[in-house]
Amino acid sequence: MKSSALFHLWKRQVFLRNRHKEFDHLLAIRGRTSGIYLIASAGEIVYIGQSWDLSRRSIESLGIQYHRVPDTSLPWSIAFAPCPPAEMDERESTAIRTFAPQFNTSLPSIAKSRSRMPNIVGVAAVFQDQDRPCGAFKQENLERQKRRAETNQNPPWAKKKKRRKTVKREIRSFETPSEPFKWTEDEAEELFKHYGVSLNEPLRFKINLCDEGSVVTKDGEYLGKWEMDENEHPSFYPDGALEPLFFDSFVGLLCQRITEWHETNTGEEIGP
Repeated sequence: MKSSALFHLWKRQVFLRNRHKEFDHLLAIRGRTSGIYLIASAGEIVYIGQSWDLSRRSIESLGIQYHRVPDTSLPWSIAFAPCPPAEMDERESTAIRTFAPQFNTSLPSIAKSRSRMPNIVGVAAVFQDQDRPCGAFKQENLERQKRRAETNQNPPWAKKKKRRKTVKREIRSFETPSEPFKWTEDEAEELFKHYGVSLNEPLRFKINLCDEGSVVTKDGEYLGKWEMDENEHPSFYPDGALEPLFFDSFVGLLCQRITEWHETNTGEEIGP
C-alpha cells in the first residue's frame, strides 16, 4: 500500500493516535496479500477477519472495533496469517470458534469451523503510544482465551438475530424453462413490501443492492444489508451481522464477492 493511501485510510478511522513502527513494518512486508487478520485489545483477541487485501482491510476493521471499546487508550495488537483465498473461510471459522472473540457475530462456515487454524507469521503493536503489543498473542493468553471459549455456552455468533422470513425461489414462476421471466403484480408488491424494490424494476442482477439498503438475490432471497461510506465505498453486512463481511471500492466488485460468498456457503448457483 502506498504511503499516501495508507495515510488517508488511517485518517478516516479517526483513531487520534499514531501508528506504531511495528505495525508499519508488518504492513510493508510484501507477499501477504490475502489471508486472516486477528485484532486484539487489552490481552485478548476481540475480532478475527479475512481479506484479499490484508493491509487495507485490517485497518478498516480495526477502525470499527476500536470505537466499540469504551477505553480507547488500551493497547492494541494485530496479527497476520496469510493464506490462499480458498482456505480463508476454513481458517477464519476455526479461529473464531476456537477463541470466540466478542465482536465476531457470525461464522463464515460452520461446517469448516473445526479444521485448520491460521498460521500467524507476524504480530505488531498498533499505536505509537504503547510500549509493546497488548499480549493477546502470547501463548499463555491464547490458551486462556481458548479454554474460556470452550466453556462458553453462548458464544457471540449464537446471539445473532433470527433471519427474517423472506420470499425465496417460490416467487419465480415458469411454465417452461424457456419462458421469459415475468413478475406478477402480487409478487412485485410482496418484494416492494419486504425489500423496497420498485414495482417497475424487478430484480435484474445476481446480487441487487436495493435503495433502502437490502441485499437481495435475483431469486428474491434476502442476504443482508449494504451501505456506502463517506467516500462512496460500499460494504456488505450479512443478515444479523453487526460488522461488514466485505468492503470494496466498487459496487460491481462487492456484488461479485457477495455472489461467490453466497454460492460457496449454500452450494447453489445464483441464476444468470
